[in-house]
Parts: sequence; structure tokens; C-alpha cells
Amino acid sequence: MTTTAPQTRSDTLPDHLRAPLWQNWGKTTECRPAYFFQPAHVDDLYRILAYAAEKRRKIRLVTSGHSWSALVPTDSILISMNHFDQVTMDLSDSAQPRVVIGVGATVRAVNDVLEKHGFALPLNVVLESVRFGGLIATGSHGSGWHNATLSDLVHAIDLISATGELHHFEQGIHSDEVMNAVRLNLGMFGIMLQVTLNIQKSWHVRAQDRRVPIPEVLNNLEELVCTHDNLDLFWWPFTDRMWVKSWQRTDAPITAKPRASALDRWSAALTSRMYREALRLAHHVPTLTPLICRTMFLATPSVRDQVVQLVEAIHYRRSIEVATMGCVEVAFKINAGFANVKDAIQTVFERTKAYAARHHHPFNVTMNVRFIDHSQCLLSPAYGEGHTCYIEILSRTYQKDWFTFSGEIGAEWLKLPQARPHWAKEYRHIPGVTEHLKRTFGENITRFNKVKQALGLDPDNLFVNDLLGEVFL
Repeated sequence: MTTTAPQTRSDTLPDHLRAPLWQNWGKTTECRPAYFFQPAHVDDLYRILAYAAEKRRKIRLVTSGHSWSALVPTDSILISMNHFDQVTMDLSDSAQPRVVIGVGATVRAVNDVLEKHGFALPLNVVLESVRFGGLIATGSHGSGWHNATLSDLVHAIDLISATGELHHFEQGIHSDEVMNAVRLNLGMFGIMLQVTLNIQKSWHVRAQDRRVPIPEVLNNLEELVCTHDNLDLFWWPFTDRMWVKSWQRTDAPITAKPRASALDRWSAALTSRMYREALRLAHHVPTLTPLICRTMFLATPSVRDQVVQLVEAIHYRRSIEVATMGCVEVAFKINAGFANVKDAIQTVFERTKAYAARHHHPFNVTMNVRFIDHSQCLLSPAYGEGHTCYIEILSRTYQKDWFTFSGEIGAEWLKLPQARPHWAKEYRHIPGVTEHLKRTFGENITRFNKVKQALGLDPDNLFVNDLLGEVFL
């Protein structure tokens, strides 16, 4: 369904800032747009669009800015969508309940509404402070052998195209090809207003956290992953064990304290700030990195066995966003016996050891390994048959050291089968990454561009910045 926009004047712009410095959460990306808008009404968006079209200015959108990538930066017009944050339930179809989410809504706000009605998303990212517009636009993911990405949960999307028309895309009305392009469009289809996601009745899980010797994890990796609904691995540098986090559906009663406990919130805030200060110390005194990493690993909630609501298992860490850091993440298809997953993990072990031998410690937070099903979205790194492994490293250190270390790791990871960087993370510093993106997405970029052109959403590429231009144009 398409609705023509009301006539708007381009010479009466909404309130805005002129040439502010915008930085992402991790302070790894910044830009100084000519105009920065924080609109609260759809009419304001139409006025901005009319001005941009008349002046031929580019537009990029942002919410809380938790992405590390260069998807947001622009020297033209930047629009914050944080005020578009309404969350409502759609229970009109009893067989398939849904939630309608404004793109500026936080994960926490959505969870609050869902929990009130006894529902949950089957997967999500760990942070509750991030906002759904960015999560959906970049194909962000959680964990789970039978789960895909958040973008794959999208039933419908409402957006305003560059031509000033309001479009409603919905599964069952539009073709699979169109939906699998619009579900994950990197902000290139226009100004996304809201998304409708498929949800499920919530359930209990037995959540187990264990510290397991590395050889035991690697020797039993396939069995560990395939016998749990969800399994994550974490490794802190210079430790000899991994945090193995898993959960399994159960009918057993809840054994953990309520998620909304004030004491729990206070404790999470305190420990996260202590974590931030420890990272600052490692940043300024790199020789302390091994000791700090071992201590931080022991301070994690990596020894637990409890029955909790699904949403509590997903959001097992709170307030961790107070510690800013860099992040490189790559997805690839898992081969027989998980051999390439083990290779990807060993790459991090070996590079960390080699750097430490030269008294360099550019890696000081954690490596996280997740396993999910395939995605239907054309631009998803998890697209294509077969299960996908997402592996990432996070660190807070001097940018030059981090770029060198993580660039080497990323380059090795991209040699794996169908390996692609996660759109929301750092990757432009990985040697040859632009050509790699164009080559590995290949036909899907062509299909995506064909859908975009056929729909006429952005004929003048108003929503394409430098990074996207390099890959898609």
C-alpha cells in the first residue's frame, strides 16, 4: 500500500542543529553533518525530505548510535529517529501474535510491553538500551540453533520513500523477494517509521553457565551446540577456560529472582562501572592486561544454573554499555565437524599469543562465538543454506593497535566459507573488505538493487552514503 505525501514546503525546516559533531556510542565513528534533526512528528520528516530533494542533499538515519560501522556518517543531513518510539501489541490474529514497534523504541521498552502480555521475541541482542530501527536495518542477531536474525522476524514495515510517499510492506501481500530486500535494507529504502514483528508466548529455560577448559570445549563443540536450544562461547585473553553459556526450554518453575529487581539493577550498574575502570587501566597500562583479563573473567556470571524466563536468559548482562569499546564481527557457514569454527577460534588464540610475545596487548575484552540458523534476508551475512557462526572480538585500547590486530584477525576470518562482516560492526579497516563485500554478496546485491529500482523508492540515491556507494553503486 502506498500513500502520497501531503504537499510540504522545503523552506520551513524543523528545528535542527547546524554542523554538530556526532559520535557513535563506542567513539569509533564520527561525522559533522550540515544538519542534524531530531523530529517528533511525521510532518517534520516530510519537510526534511522535501528540502533534501530540492537541494539534492543526502540523508542518513540514526537512533542510539550503538553501531560501530560507517553506515551512519554523512556530511549532509542526519536524522535521529529516537522520538518515534511507540510500542503496541497486535493480537488480531490469535494464531500469530505480533508487536508493532516504532524504530526509536529501545529493546527494554519493547520487552516491558511484551512481558506485560506474556509474550517474547524468540531471539534478541544482549543490550536492552539499543533501539529497533538500527537492529532491523542491519540484520542484528541473537543466538540459537533454530533462530535466524531479528530482521527475519519482520512481518511488515512502514517507511517514507525519497519521493515522499508512505509505503506499507507486508508478508503475504508483497512477494518474498521484496520482503527479503526491505527487511534488511541498511537504511537505503527510505525513512523507516515502524516494524511489525512476529512474537511467541514466553517460556521458561534452564540457563547454565560453566567455566570449561578450552580443549574440552573444542573437542566437544559440535555436540555442545547441537544439543542445546542456545549456546554461546566467551573467551577472555590469557585464560585457559571458556565461559560456556547455554539454555534449554523447560516446564520447571522459575528459580531466579525477578528480573526487575532494584537490587539487580544496582548491582549490574556497579559492576559494569568497575569493569569500565578496569578497561581504562588496561588501556593506559597495557602490561597489566593479562592480569586484568583473568580477573575480569572470574568476575563474570559464568557459574550459574537456574530456571528463568526466556527474556532473562537473553538479556543476562545489564548496563554493560557503560564500557565503550571496539568490535569486529564476521559470520560464516559452519562446515563438517565445526572444523572452521575451531580454526576461527584458534586464529584469535594464536594472534593474541604472538602479540603478547612482543609485549603488545591490543585485545583486552572478550571473544564471543554464537551459532544461528540461516537468514532469508538478501543482505544478511547469514544468508544461504546451512547454519551460521558469528564470531567477534571486543577490546578497549589504542585505536591504531586495535585496527592492526583486529584487521589481521578479520582478514583471516574472511577467508572462511561465505564469510561476511556484520554490517553493524567495524570492518572498513580490514584489507580488501569492500571488494570482498561486493564479491561475496554478489548476486544478492544485484537482486537487492533490482527490487529497490522496481519500487522506485530512492531513484536519486538520496539515502546512500560513502560506504554504501562503494558497495552498492
